[in-house]
Amino acid sequence: MHNTIRVQIGLLRETFPGERRVALTPDDVRRLAPRMTIRFEPGCGVASGHDDSAYLAAGAQSASFEDIRSRSDIILAVRQPDIDRAPPERAILIFLGSAEAGGTSRNHPSRFNLARLAGFPDAGSMDVSTTQAIICGHAAVLEAARRLGVSPSMLTIDGSFVRPIKMLALGADASCLQAIATARRLGAMTHAIAFSDDAQDRIEKLGAKLLLGGISLSANQSPADMSALRRRITPQLIDKQLIVTGATLPGARPPALIDEETLSSLAPGTIVIDLTAADGGNCSLTEPDQVVDIHGVRVVGLTTLASLEAAEASRLFSEGVHALLGRIVGSDGDLFLNRSDPIVRALIGPKGDAVRVAS
Repeated sequence: MHNTIRVQIGLLRETFPGERRVALTPDDVRRLAPRMTIRFEPGCGVASGHDDSAYLAAGAQSASFEDIRSRSDIILAVRQPDIDRAPPERAILIFLGSAEAGGTSRNHPSRFNLARLAGFPDAGSMDVSTTQAIICGHAAVLEAARRLGVSPSMLTIDGSFVRPIKMLALGADASCLQAIATARRLGAMTHAIAFSDDAQDRIEKLGAKLLLGGISLSANQSPADMSALRRRITPQLIDKQLIVTGATLPGARPPALIDEETLSSLAPGTIVIDLTAADGGNCSLTEPDQVVDIHGVRVVGLTTLASLEAAEASRLFSEGVHALLGRIVGSDGDLFLNRSDPIVRALIGPKGDAVRVAS
């Protein structure tokens, strides 16, 4: 008689200050529980609206961190855990980390950074980097509206038209496009500066005005070229009350498109929301998870914007994790990482080998 050892899944509680998401919701636990054993750290989903009883009802087991760490084949987290909560290297860790090349010294073939699937063909819901970026773009505009002290509509007061906020997106990734869409729905005048040939159509379909068409970015641009680019960008920023930045370069630190000289030219009260803060920032003065006030301009570097909409962000994150687990765990509870699968190959990286866990 053949006994298959069901894959052991551990779900961690997030400990980063302000992080309210959870990597797997009870709805997806219920779908996965028939073919794998799932243990969760108590309180893991409370901040996103899921109490422990919901996980128990869905078929998961409550367990201590030590138990999860010692018994799990796969450990799930939204953020890469701190070193004192890091899983053993034998266990697969699925999380969303930095997309920057090199990442962290704790990188290992068993660390599946979902950021590696950003924009990956056929990744679908497994591309949680993009779904979370969309949430961040939406939350960024709502956070800016709160900090600017404007009403939710931005446009009307007692049925009368007032001067709308002028908003500019610096970049055309998923977060910036969502920021444009959200700001426009709230009545803002929307503008964008993009750095790719295919960005114009996407921006204009959202009703935003494209500024400075035909400019490009690359990781090997010289300091002189970057300085010249900043000087071109600055005049487009000076009359905007809200600037959302999300410009990235594949495998490299985000380009510094706004420096202190640029900030000094902006009107006091301007809000800059830097959506690349976790990876270094598009503004040279961005501080992760801080608000820097300089020359009366506030540079917001929050990396927890998705947690402002924790329930929806967690649902989308969990859908991606569910899809990935469904891809690498069979109906008999057998774990198989197939190197011929492009998704698995992207997550494992060049040093990983196919792994099978079965009796």
